[in-house]
Amino acid sequence: MTATTPAPSTASTGQLRAPAPLLAVRDLAKHFGPGCPECEARTGHDAGTSRCDRCGTVLALEGATFDVGPGEVLGIVGESGSGKTTLLRMLHLDARADRGSMHLDGVGDLVDLDESRRRTLRLSDLVLVHQDPRAAGLRPALAAGANVAERLLSMGERRFEPVRVRSEQTLAAMEVDGSRSSDPLATFSGGMRQRVQLARALVSPPRVLLLDEPTTGLDPSVQAALLDVLLGVADAMAGATIVVSHDLKVVRLLADRVLVLRCGRVVEEGPADQILLDPAHPYTQLLVSSQL
Repeated sequence: MTATTPAPSTASTGQLRAPAPLLAVRDLAKHFGPGCPECEARTGHDAGTSRCDRCGTVLALEGATFDVGPGEVLGIVGESGSGKTTLLRMLHLDARADRGSMHLDGVGDLVDLDESRRRTLRLSDLVLVHQDPRAAGLRPALAAGANVAERLLSMGERRFEPVRVRSEQTLAAMEVDGSRSSDPLATFSGGMRQRVQLARALVSPPRVLLLDEPTTGLDPSVQAALLDVLLGVADAMAGATIVVSHDLKVVRLLADRVLVLRCGRVVEEGPADQILLDPAHPYTQLLVSSQL
């Protein structure tokens, strides 16, 4: 996994030159409410809130800036209400930014794309693995293999045999027993449904893979097995991976770099080991001490 050059406020990774970012996010913002001239001053880490007490506007995300390089895994952490979900929704093009840019190499700025182009990119370049497999549009009554094949079909593939072979190969890579590829998804456990969702995401590898709390709600033994699979996925990805989680142990295991959100602002960013073992920001210190 290849690290990119961090933002100027973070420590150097020791590389003289880093590859160009695959995804470059600049000054990204999402607000809910009318806004007023005092919103920014009345919100953020020091204020301890993302809601302006003068006009009621919520600055769910304000001024987020970061890069993700090819082959890199970026972890995004923060408590509930920090802005993680809002940022993820904008990265997946489910929500429109109020300000800023998201430049995907070879595509351009994603912020102002029309809905048709957004749908196309969600099928191809920007794929989200949801915390709950049901939110991913998986169909419980369909076979596991059919759920995986459905993404290829939606992308325009019409040859049955290549679709079947790729679906089964990808399920096998996610350590789903081949004898179960024809079993209805409804018969699978939660951990196995997550593996099917991963297979669906990776049957045609996206340029940016988004993981939303991928191990939440699973038993510890199931979580450990799924993390082994995710490690293999992260190592094999040519594109970028962004994992959002409240579980710092998961992020430390998977991520090269970590972005810490608090009240809609990025408060710290840097190499995962540095941020999670020797954090500089008081909020990150509190977050780490409560979990690790």
